Amino acid sequence: MGRWGFAYCVWFGCSMCMAAPVPPGTYAGKLLEEVARANPQVLAAVISATPPKGAAAVVVAATEPAAVGAEADPADLAASSSGATTAVLNAAGDRLEVRLPLRDVSSDTVGALRLSYAYRAGADRAALERGAEAIRDRLHRRISHAGNLFDPYPYEPGAPGNTYAQGLVDEFIDRYPDIEILAIHATPPDSDYNIIAGSNIGRLGKKADNDDMRCVFTGKPNLEVNSTGKRFESELQLHDRVGDVIGAVGIVVAYQNGDDKRALHARAEKIRAELEKRIPDSASLFRPAARGAGGGGETW
Repeated sequence: MGRWGFAYCVWFGCSMCMAAPVPPGTYAGKLLEEVARANPQVLAAVISATPPKGAAAVVVAATEPAAVGAEADPADLAASSSGATTAVLNAAGDRLEVRLPLRDVSSDTVGALRLSYAYRAGADRAALERGAEAIRDRLHRRISHAGNLFDPYPYEPGAPGNTYAQGLVDEFIDRYPDIEILAIHATPPDSDYNIIAGSNIGRLGKKADNDDMRCVFTGKPNLEVNSTGKRFESELQLHDRVGDVIGAVGIVVAYQNGDDKRALHARAEKIRAELEKRIPDSASLFRPAARGAGGGGETW
């Protein structure tokens, strides 16, 4: 996989492509920004994970930036390794910290999520825990693998995020829970480069590679099972609603040995066709998203 600009490592979870230090402006940081904006009741949030080539888990993103790069809290590590959610009150009894294992789109654990809430005696702790789990489950739909959390966001400086293309991705990911990864490749107006215009795992602005462009130019799909055997990708030539070629779309679903690849690809073709009906032209993909017109109003 990784055949159309989502580098192989991001689609399939390769751990050999990124340095251990935590860079500024990570994709994990972007995810927490969205969590904080949509959930004002969350007082603080932290994501811990092990960097590719790293030996230990670190804080990759936090709403308190000074924590980024620090060693992961032992209690967070315990949540990640145990796979269980824990909720603990602080000594003053006015703050509830919920720690949860953080998972990728294939439900593999990639780290830990810690969410802090204000608390008062008699408050519904179970409701707070359920809310934390809903946030975690939302993040699960946005993470390819642990290394994805350390990606820069946007992947290329200046790449827009709140676009019609991104709105379509968000809408289709919600509509089709079986889609693990969805991404749209197109060429922005006044540009010569085909890039990732929208995806549910970041990488915005990433330029297409040769395999991607072969799919765009020839129409021959790229079909591949990833190295773990858990994901199947159909990368298809993408058209606008009048039939003009505008790029490519990658659709990744869960896979088990023996699954009918032809059936999975046929389903991807149907989703591609539905998506194409929503695209007036290539330029429209890069216009600002409007609520109710292809997404842009995602909730967490």
